[in-house]
Amino acid sequence: MAFDVGGTRTRVAAADGTVVRFPTEPDYDRQLALLRDAVTEPPDAVGVSFGGRVTQDGDVRVSLHLRAYEGRPLGRDLAAALGCPVRVAHDATCGLLGEHALGTLRGEDRCGYLTLSTGVGAAVRLGRGEHFVALTTEAGHQLVEGNDRRCGCGQTGCLETLLGGAELRRRLGRGLEDVDDPRFWQVYAQRLAAGIANFALSAGLEAVAVGGAIAARRAELWPPLRQALADRLTYQAVRVHQAATEDAPLVGARVLAGTPPASILH
Repeated sequence: MAFDVGGTRTRVAAADGTVVRFPTEPDYDRQLALLRDAVTEPPDAVGVSFGGRVTQDGDVRVSLHLRAYEGRPLGRDLAAALGCPVRVAHDATCGLLGEHALGTLRGEDRCGYLTLSTGVGAAVRLGRGEHFVALTTEAGHQLVEGNDRRCGCGQTGCLETLLGGAELRRRLGRGLEDVDDPRFWQVYAQRLAAGIANFALSAGLEAVAVGGAIAARRAELWPPLRQALADRLTYQAVRVHQAATEDAPLVGARVLAGTPPASILH
């Protein structure tokens, strides 16, 4: 069984393949109750994709969009509520696991996943076969020259202030699903291309999958993004793909349960 707890929405995948979706509850205890109620049969194990940084035990370290969860033992609380082992990892790490197992990153040894949703998250996978390490990066908080916007992390100039759904909703007064101006998406693509290039080159990646709701639902983003990447990446080519599914973190949460703990750096 798998959970994907994002900053805006939660998805629960049962063993039979059905998926239940509902808004993420900002209150931690109410969210636990919703997750418990979504489980109709006792699971053998649960993998959890979470929109924030966690410890190896599944304690929430940082969650910029779910502040009330910080410091809470999410993994242990869910294990107690469900009566089974629970593994928790950052949603970008789970997205990476999902895309590598079943999506566009299959067979890649040095690859990354970047998610565009409520926030901007990223993770990298290095190694071959079962001998690999996957780790979350802070690509969404790389500093962009000339950007004077203050980020929820406390820094000024983060890439997330230019690309994250929550930050742009606050500034525009509407969600990105309602923005149809081609000029907006051309500028967005230019900023994203720079972020992807920095992410890929700094980690020596050969392929990157871009996922999340924004990447999946805004088809007009992709032509200017591919052109901008072709113009920028003249030193080292990087294969950049649209993630095979918007549910990559949920797919990865399933994979997480069977992944050696030493392969995930939290």
